[in-house]
Amino acid sequence: MNSNPYDRLRTNFVKATTAKWGAIFSSIGSAITTFLLLLLVYLFVDLLVWRGEIPTYSQLSASRKREFADEWAARQEADRLEGIQRLGWPDLRAKRLVAATDDELKPLAKTKNEERLFADEWEARWQANVYLTLRERVNQSAADTFLPATRPEKPDPDARPQLGLLSLVIRERNRWTGPLLGRIAGWSSWTWVPNSSGSANLTYLTGLFFLAFALAAIRGVLVNALSYLAAAVTLDTVTRLRRAIYFHSYRLGALTMQAIGMTEATNLLTKRAETVGEAVHAQLTSAYRYPLLIVLLLALIVLVNFWLAVSFLALATLVWLIGGQLAAHFRRQARIGTKQARGAMALLQESMALFRLVKCFQMELFNQQRVERQLNESARANWRRMRGDALAGPLLGAITLLAGVALLYLAARGVLAGGFSVAGLAVMAVALVALGPPVAGLFDYFAKLRQGREAAEAISEFLERKGEAAEAADAEFLPGLTTRMEFRAVTLRDPATGQTLLQNVTFAVPAGARVAIVGQSAAEKHALVYLIPRFLDPTTGEIRIEDKNIRWVTHESLRAQVAVVMQTDMTFSDTVANNIGCGDQQYNLPQIIEAAKVAHAHQFIEKLPYGYETVIGGMGVSLTPGERFRIALARAILRDPSILIIEEPTGPIDEDTLALLDDTLARVSSGRTILYLAQRLSTLRNVDRVFLLKDGHLEASGSHTDLWRNNDLYRRLQILADATATEQPALREGD
Repeated sequence: MNSNPYDRLRTNFVKATTAKWGAIFSSIGSAITTFLLLLLVYLFVDLLVWRGEIPTYSQLSASRKREFADEWAARQEADRLEGIQRLGWPDLRAKRLVAATDDELKPLAKTKNEERLFADEWEARWQANVYLTLRERVNQSAADTFLPATRPEKPDPDARPQLGLLSLVIRERNRWTGPLLGRIAGWSSWTWVPNSSGSANLTYLTGLFFLAFALAAIRGVLVNALSYLAAAVTLDTVTRLRRAIYFHSYRLGALTMQAIGMTEATNLLTKRAETVGEAVHAQLTSAYRYPLLIVLLLALIVLVNFWLAVSFLALATLVWLIGGQLAAHFRRQARIGTKQARGAMALLQESMALFRLVKCFQMELFNQQRVERQLNESARANWRRMRGDALAGPLLGAITLLAGVALLYLAARGVLAGGFSVAGLAVMAVALVALGPPVAGLFDYFAKLRQGREAAEAISEFLERKGEAAEAADAEFLPGLTTRMEFRAVTLRDPATGQTLLQNVTFAVPAGARVAIVGQSAAEKHALVYLIPRFLDPTTGEIRIEDKNIRWVTHESLRAQVAVVMQTDMTFSDTVANNIGCGDQQYNLPQIIEAAKVAHAHQFIEKLPYGYETVIGGMGVSLTPGERFRIALARAILRDPSILIIEEPTGPIDEDTLALLDDTLARVSSGRTILYLAQRLSTLRNVDRVFLLKDGHLEASGSHTDLWRNNDLYRRLQILADATATEQPALREGD
């Protein structure tokens, strides 16, 4: 079972299986091809250094000569004899060379002829051993190529055959790579068969070029496939996540979304989902490729020279323990300095804003001293930040450079001592440089994975919240309201916070009545009206329409009878026609135009650039608050509901627009039950009844006149509301 939210989200939302596995295989393939390219670099450099020539005995270092002496002595006598005879030596001398030990062959005399004879004998042993080694490691053809049956009578001692890969086979014969290289040479005769000029190097070099070209092309295809497939998986995952967040926000209901805030939901939909996507993308592109590539590169370094590889790992550990920790310390100092600098800057901004207070109370000297202290604190904090930023990277780079110089010195000593070749040194240097990007990429992957896990935890917590009340399996159809709507002992707790918003609220609204809901808390008023279309269900109590408990009616039939016009949901970025018709195909353009005419919106819509096809909202043409409210009213009127819930706009609206709105509401109120979240006194005067909420209780109900005369809270609320009302008539007792 998945142990953390990120793994659960990855299991539930990463569904592009083919693309995912394609990205994983491409990631692994790109690492392997990179490693193979480095091996070809080794072969290429080795060919340039040795030119495919098998070294002579005199070219061997003292340690290599001792190693060969032991190797020759360990061979079977019959093999030694065969190799010597293959050179065409007389039988007597051949037997002497085969039977003699190293001690017996040491020159006793000091003459140059005797020394030359001694060297020739060991050269013969060496060539015989090369012949036998090629026959054992590669095949008989390779051995015959080195020692052809027909040899020139007077061979040029300085002319050595250029046999491509066979040179490396001989030099690596006593390492584990020797048999492997021998098998490769046995399978690929083009790596050592001489051409008409007698050299195999050009053919070998051309073959290496074509192999490198093919591997580079394959790697390019794999890297591009990896990027493409990882992007496809990421896009699919982010889209699925955003779809889930979007639909769940609607399942949560309006009150819960209001409580948690649209900012959180929007952040989850955009930034958090994107962060999870980046973690998924990094996992596909980095989690498999970089660790495998690091292991292969380290293995290559170990294969080139074990003790130098140990030295490298020791130096790398030292760099991490010293340079890494010092760099981390300075980065922490930079973060602390940044935080302190923000605080100091906030104090400076405050001091700059106090000029009226300073002048009024003649506190110039005091404030100047405060500003000087704040400037000093800001300078210290910024110095701490800048020092940390300036030293962290260069310090780590300097320590790494020192370690690299030390490693280069050790490598050079190894080459001079014959421990490994120049080609090995070159490949080791390339491998060390190539380690940088995957190590950095792996750290970047871990950082993105950590951020992705944090984002996944937030998204999972959101998706696990209890959603909107489900529809009953045997729900009934609700007809239009013709009798009355009742709230019976309704109590509601906020699903997000547990706060009690409504407590034992009981009242009834006759069909066709116009009522207003007022109170100190907007959350309480919104909660009450959100219960009617079942955006929420009461914690206790019930709401009845036509004497039917709305818990047991279908959502579709209930919401067909209830239209809601709220300030936060007036328009969205789309055409005017879609804003009114909501994309519902059952409403044609003439019906939409008729509803707009009733809402007094048709006149200004016709003046828009494209009429009803004009895009409005944040991504289109901007409308005034009054125009947006009229479009929202047209949307509600089009559906001909029996219950209309209207939250009056609070923004500044001119008197002509208010008159049009009042005319619209007067015309659509006939035969409908209207609940106002009233903002204007004119509305309160004209409704049949006003319900006053206080601390979740129904504090009072009655006409506007009665409540004005008898309820201090109602009167105080209206006086406060009058200060920001869209219309401001003088308030008189008895209105």
